[in-house]
Amino acid sequence: MSSASSFDSVLSLCPPNHNWRIKVRVVRMWIADSYVGDKQPVARELILVDECGGKIQATIRKLLFRKWAELVVEGNVYVITFFHMIPNVGSYRPTEHGFRILFNCKTNMTPCESSIIPRWGFSFKDSEKLNGNGVQPEYLVDVLGLVTSVSDLRTYVKEGISTRMMLLEISDEKGKVDCAVFGEYADSVSEYFSANRNEKPIVVFQLAKLKTFRGKSVVQNVMKASRIIFNPAIAEAISFMDRIAIIDFKINEPVGLIYTPKPAVPVFEDFVSNNPKKTIAELNESIEDGISIVLGKVVSLLQDDQWWYFACKCHKGVAYDDGLYYCGACMKHVIDVIPRYKIKIEVSDGTGSASFVLFDFDAQHLLMKSCKELLAYVKDPKSAEFPSMIEDILVGREMLFKVEKKSNTVFQYDDSYRIKRVCDEAAVMEAYKSDANAVVPNVVECFNAAPVVNLSEEKDLSQCPVQSSEISTPEVLTPSLAAGPSYVGCSGNLFKRKVGDDVAKVCELSKLKLKQVKMEKE
Repeated sequence: MSSASSFDSVLSLCPPNHNWRIKVRVVRMWIADSYVGDKQPVARELILVDECGGKIQATIRKLLFRKWAELVVEGNVYVITFFHMIPNVGSYRPTEHGFRILFNCKTNMTPCESSIIPRWGFSFKDSEKLNGNGVQPEYLVDVLGLVTSVSDLRTYVKEGISTRMMLLEISDEKGKVDCAVFGEYADSVSEYFSANRNEKPIVVFQLAKLKTFRGKSVVQNVMKASRIIFNPAIAEAISFMDRIAIIDFKINEPVGLIYTPKPAVPVFEDFVSNNPKKTIAELNESIEDGISIVLGKVVSLLQDDQWWYFACKCHKGVAYDDGLYYCGACMKHVIDVIPRYKIKIEVSDGTGSASFVLFDFDAQHLLMKSCKELLAYVKDPKSAEFPSMIEDILVGREMLFKVEKKSNTVFQYDDSYRIKRVCDEAAVMEAYKSDANAVVPNVVECFNAAPVVNLSEEKDLSQCPVQSSEISTPEVLTPSLAAGPSYVGCSGNLFKRKVGDDVAKVCELSKLKLKQVKMEKE
């Protein structure tokens, strides 16, 4: 066997040199699908680790699948030579290396052995770093902790696509972090806890994506790349158990239950059956607070202030403070702010008129553009003057408004009302006018589902993995707890996976009958 000095360190790899020679273990391997078209495999992604713990991502393009299909096995060690180096960019970077390896026709992989190179290549981030500013969100992270709470399995619907999801709370000695799992990962986690409700397992969440939702850090799986291991037999887990032995986590008690938001009320019920109808005159004269449904027409835009504002990631408005922005809800200065709609409109129904305030969610639905997209077309974003597009789309439009009358709101001093929801569905409006209580067929659910975890992400086709909405059956290794850990992940079907002796069996997930529900918007 060659000495360590005859191999290059992974951390030293950089272009333009091509005469590298590395000895590494394949600690993770998955197939990345195309984001567009028919979701065909476009690349094979590998995470490689050397004996010093240096990690780098390697990519095998689709044209070379046949050459490497039978040669690359996850868990094995190889000597690799003759490869290209390209910049490591994108929103889903599995390693922090500045470059990644690109296989070519001349690349050579020779199998070998090594007891020094780490088997898993974990780089754990604790809850303090994940909840603070210690992690850059474009890099995927590894999380180790105790599962202290889980939610029920439910179906999340976004833009007509149904996806199963679960929430987990992972705790360590420094705090807690929220996790969301989707698709096959949610199915697998649900199956595990259905069989193991009476304990709080240690979990490793490998290659998870860190995101921010309503001001909180949340980690979620990346389709096919992430791996979840329960009760892993690794030194880090043993050390973790020793550290939390003095903390009262009540390990022998059942895992707690996370209560997720109630499903949103269907549009027809919300606007026709569940809330009182009022004319604008009745709304203005009423002295009682509450929710009302009003049918009216937008007659003008009110030039009160700017039609947009900067908001924190928690969706609350921020104040400019000496070169930074301060979020009162998060009680801290923030750098990343998002433009959001706040449009004041005059609505009339023949009995009177009132000013309603249209906020980002509903405004974006009606205008078919985000506030950020619309600002790109505006010559002077600081001007309070409305863009012609807003006036053309909103003025003269009749629709149903679900509005809130609240005495202590800042809008109420001038008979302004906050819009809670809008609907311009013809069938619902006709039912409202005729005071019908029958169910309207084929009523489209409109803009009423705000996700528990934001799934929208800019897709970078040059950087794998790419998240896919396809749900495929994962490979789940589920031995008993006495026999070893349980694995949740997907290896694809084009390459081999090395399975240790501690694995008892490979089984298919049972088909779960799920009820599709919608989640409440904020």
